[in-house]
Amino acid sequence: MPDSIESYKVVCGGGLNSNENHLDLSENSPGSAIRLVNFEPSLFGGYRRIEGYSPHKQNAAEVDPTNGGGKILSLDFFKNDLTGGKELWATRKVKMFRFVATAGQTSFKGYDANGRTLDIPVANNTWAYINGTRKYVLLDFTINLNTAGGDELVLNTPASAGDVIEIDVNEYCFYKETPAGWQKVVPTNSAGVQLRRMSVFGQITPINRVRSARFNFGSGNMICFVDGANNAIVYNGQFWNVIVSSNSGVDALNAGGSQCLNQPSIVDVFKNHLFLSGDPTDPSKLAHSSPNNPFDWNAAVTSQGASVGAGQQIAGFDIVAFKTFRDDLFLFGENNIKKSIVSSNGDFSIEHVTNNVGCMARDSVLEIGGDLIFLAPDGFRPVAGTSRIGDIELETISKPIQQLLRELPHVYDVDSLVGVVIRSKSQVRYFIDPPTVVGQEESFGIIGGLRSADQRLGWEFGEMVGIRASCAVSEYVNNVEVVLHGDHNGKVYRSENGDLSFDGQKILAIYATPFFDFGETEVRKIMRKVNTFIRAEGPLEMNMALNYDWNDPTTAKPNSYSQISEGAPVVYKGINIDYNAANVSYGGTDKPIITTDVQGSGQAAQATFVTLGITEPYSIQGIVFEFSIAGRL
Repeated sequence: MPDSIESYKVVCGGGLNSNENHLDLSENSPGSAIRLVNFEPSLFGGYRRIEGYSPHKQNAAEVDPTNGGGKILSLDFFKNDLTGGKELWATRKVKMFRFVATAGQTSFKGYDANGRTLDIPVANNTWAYINGTRKYVLLDFTINLNTAGGDELVLNTPASAGDVIEIDVNEYCFYKETPAGWQKVVPTNSAGVQLRRMSVFGQITPINRVRSARFNFGSGNMICFVDGANNAIVYNGQFWNVIVSSNSGVDALNAGGSQCLNQPSIVDVFKNHLFLSGDPTDPSKLAHSSPNNPFDWNAAVTSQGASVGAGQQIAGFDIVAFKTFRDDLFLFGENNIKKSIVSSNGDFSIEHVTNNVGCMARDSVLEIGGDLIFLAPDGFRPVAGTSRIGDIELETISKPIQQLLRELPHVYDVDSLVGVVIRSKSQVRYFIDPPTVVGQEESFGIIGGLRSADQRLGWEFGEMVGIRASCAVSEYVNNVEVVLHGDHNGKVYRSENGDLSFDGQKILAIYATPFFDFGETEVRKIMRKVNTFIRAEGPLEMNMALNYDWNDPTTAKPNSYSQISEGAPVVYKGINIDYNAANVSYGGTDKPIITTDVQGSGQAAQATFVTLGITEPYSIQGIVFEFSIAGRL
């Protein structure tokens, strides 16, 4: 009598589940994954391998390779009313000046070994290194500015022949994208005064990132930049103006007043006020400008029963982040959340939300799908208004990957975390680095996507490797979503643009199913066939491996299987399609199934799908296992 063949269908969905309860996953979440690398929730169902990235500007991949050094500190889009177009701005630190000493040399100025002229904006913020060893101003060297031969560093002890002297002026610069590349722009106010920016706070702490907020209070579009080391600076498309507490605040050239913060690192706009916080000298303060005026920071006065002017609020804890959401401004501490609201007389007041939940990473706070999410110690949480007025929902949305997230602070630097929203996919992506900068293959990230199931929206998560981002931004430009990230190598990359690789490097993708017991853990099954439902967007070769009995080392495992798809045929529909492009394949197959005859047996089976290559994306939508029962153990 021939064996009776049974089948087991798995519809892919649910995302990564790192909690590794195999019995529960087999029973209740068979479509989830115990490993999901470089896959995203597919708009066609299942899991889709993410697209690659390439330089945003092919003719100028790196921002100022001659004078720029280190990572990209920020990327920002800005609508310039004077030109009528959207501009892309980047910031990057100035590269260290490098001199090779002669015997007994003490003075270093003029051209360095790379032909760059030593330019020191602030003497006390200057760092120096001799053969890689840090030296200190006054103790080991002095700085003389504006000498006959230019700015000068003088060593207290003469150098030896061949000593390498590196001078870090700790300055960062603004760059505007142009058709020819990246144009350096020195911020200058209407009086012609240049406003140079330092990249360290208090001569000690390097800034990690430059942040911004865009607004229009009726006087045209503006953007405010902050960094935690300098005064906030506002750009209106023509002039730049710094906000300083000692200024009068009577106009843009004299922007400021007693209520502003001089070294803010966080900025946002709320109720037509510019808000600043994150000043390292007093991180509990939240300051706001006068209404509809980002340049007036003088204390509020009462007029006709209403409070008019600028002011400060004390959160009662160090403010990690703040973000506008609906009619409130939420303030996040490490273990607290409060919100700033508008009272009946126009004043701002602070209300308590919770003392049990806080935010771990400043740049994890993002708005998506009508909600605000942030990284708490136990995972990602939303700030959502419930059906009861005034109530706030803070329930975790990342329970399936809680174990993964708990390990983040022990392995990675949470201060390096940066996030970006991909609106067209209802998706967030977070990038995070280890404490020391690594190669892109060692980088790590998390994808979170909204998916509709049973007429309800839910979150699915996965891992990313191979994308090393120091900052990220997304924006709709001419009705097309542009997603960019800056790297530690000073380059700006664009993703979600049809790229097949990570800037020429192969993309690794892994999807590992849970172990399936097929409804009975004590019965041995002989596996016959695996049908993989694929939506390939181009030719595809994928490896599939089967594991048995929950990775029992005594159970034999067959070699991996190679699965090949020719890709889907061309369909003449859609927009912006180049039907003559190299990645458009004619004569593909409509059949969405890759059938693989397999061997092996066990009480439970698991499939792992792996690709490594420069190929079009593909979606794994479902799997059907065919097997026969061998008998009870």
